[in-house]
Amino acid sequence: MAVLAAVVRELGSEPVVEEFADPAPEMGAADVVAAALNPVDLAVVNGQIPFRRLTPPFVAGLEGVARLQDGGHRYFFAPEPPFGSFAESVPLAGAEMSAAVPAGLDPDVAAALGVSGLAAHLSLTATGGLVGGEDVLILGADGQVGRVAVQLARALGAGRVIGVVRDDGSRRVPLALGADAAVSSTDVDGLAERLQAEAPDGVDLILDLVWGPVVGPSLAVARRNARVVQIGNSGGPDATLNAPSFRNRGVRFLPHSNFLFTAADRAAAFEELAARAAQGEVEVEVERVPLTGAAEAHRRLVAGAAKRKLVLTTTSGTD
Repeated sequence: MAVLAAVVRELGSEPVVEEFADPAPEMGAADVVAAALNPVDLAVVNGQIPFRRLTPPFVAGLEGVARLQDGGHRYFFAPEPPFGSFAESVPLAGAEMSAAVPAGLDPDVAAALGVSGLAAHLSLTATGGLVGGEDVLILGADGQVGRVAVQLARALGAGRVIGVVRDDGSRRVPLALGADAAVSSTDVDGLAERLQAEAPDGVDLILDLVWGPVVGPSLAVARRNARVVQIGNSGGPDATLNAPSFRNRGVRFLPHSNFLFTAADRAAAFEELAARAAQGEVEVEVERVPLTGAAEAHRRLVAGAAKRKLVLTTTSGTD
């Protein structure tokens, strides 16, 4: 038998929706309800991820939510190749990680919470060691990870939460999610001064999703022994830092990647995050796209044209 799937026939090419082999029942085959799109999916398609170097043809997509036979749902990450999440069916038995989805949480939202939600959760807690009452600065607070991080920092008992965004028009994003202040990074030369105006006493923890020209000026508000968790580099792979600005205050740089954590740790973190979402503490705006529109969704992800989290849905999610 065959199922509908977004298939990569050549590395570097966009997925094409066509029929693909149905995973066998002994592989724990389950119906996919929703699958989230992430930048890492593009890297997999291009053959740039060491842990996921696949030989075409293979099904695109790393994460999603499947419906179990008992009617419940389960989040999964990295199905056994050549299968992927952008399909009507997936083998759960060989997935690198899976976790329970609480009853009452929209499966589409659960799928959207995976990669980006875990980056926010683990960077704040396991890597950053956030303590209640500490002040947090989030660079890239208008992006998918940053939006979750703003809400989580507030839910975890942070003191002040300040977001740095790409332009003045984006300031409303973190503010609507509970941030105390939001600063535009359009004028990088004046960024340090604007941050000092919003955080005159400094911050304890900086989550950096931008790097590039933004992280340097942000150190102006790093308190003594502050931590900088480096998660992403949407602003570019290189940054210029003034050594005394962090050395003399004992500021520590902590690298973060979800893949530095075991599957069990990530599953536990996902279930905690999903529980918070089910309770309304964390929200994710999703844009639902039918599986048949996977190629167009892929192009929008490449272009950075999506304002909300793109989630592919199947007919299984509407049964």
